[in-house]
Amino acid sequence: MKYILTLMLLALSGIYASAQTDGKAKTILDKTVEHIKSYPAVEVVFDLSMINKEEDIKETHHGKAYMKDKMYRIDVMDVINYFDGEVIYTYMPEQEEVNIKNPDDNEEEMLNPSILFDIHNQKFNQKLVEEKDGTAYIELTPKKEHKQITKIGVWINTKTNMVEKVTSFGKDGNDVIITIKSLKKPDMELDVKFFRFDKDAHPEVEVIDLR
Repeated sequence: MKYILTLMLLALSGIYASAQTDGKAKTILDKTVEHIKSYPAVEVVFDLSMINKEEDIKETHHGKAYMKDKMYRIDVMDVINYFDGEVIYTYMPEQEEVNIKNPDDNEEEMLNPSILFDIHNQKFNQKLVEEKDGTAYIELTPKKEHKQITKIGVWINTKTNMVEKVTSFGKDGNDVIITIKSLKKPDMELDVKFFRFDKDAHPEVEVIDLR
């Protein structure tokens, strides 16, 4: 799970060349980011799919993520990832194990799902390919060759200024798709404890501290 999630988010954050900007695409992305960032915190329900047509592979996993400032909590593929702004906790309930580590220089950004909603600030060529029935399809292509991806597709509802879907098109034939089922303000207040694994509540879990 960590590899797939990292691949998807790395595809959105891993290019640092200058970008050619399609003015209309940038306007749509700006409005979307402004709308989502107006929330004090975000709860996202999504599907994470891995597709390889040549090998007839299609896997879909349901997930949920919470984000507040730099903190996040992601539950997908039977693993819960926490980040409280300083430490990453990877909790595997079936194995009754949690790994605790400090993020390396790039990992915090790579694993941060909020990057999905800040795409326009990343260094890609942006192009509005189609706008139809209230949905805009924007393609992001790395100006310098990327090792893993050819392009990223972003679908945005221009009426609600919400991201509907993001697809990373892989050079190896593996496409990773995140489909947003809902995005809203959480029904509860989220403090920093929500973004940390609670060792006292899970005394049966083996803690592996890698810091």
